[in-house]
Amino acid sequence: MKPSRKERTAKEGYVYKTDELLGKIKNISQMGDFRFSNGREASKKDLAAFMYKINFLTARKETGERIERKYFEENRYLSRGFADFGFDWEIHPAYRWALQPDDFGDIYRSLKLNE
Repeated sequence: MKPSRKERTAKEGYVYKTDELLGKIKNISQMGDFRFSNGREASKKDLAAFMYKINFLTARKETGERIERKYFEENRYLSRGFADFGFDWEIHPAYRWALQPDDFGDIYRSLKLNE
């Protein structure tokens, strides 16, 4: 999930529209199948739902100058699977460190915080 060089240049590496997120997961999945512990193969939407459930991803919507974020713990009963409620998807800042940025300052420059 590390942003590509192109995504970093466009400053879009950590926020994805639903189709962009599923495309990124598809590209990663080409390296091999992902399976859950029960042996079932994970689809792109299954993987996106899993990343949301572990708070790797947060649902995000910009409304004017305000950013609304939804976390799985707060909205776990909305849907059993992956659903698009008109939100974008953002990699949680806590995980960005693990994605090995070329420059740690990039994390701070790309993050929009609420006041």
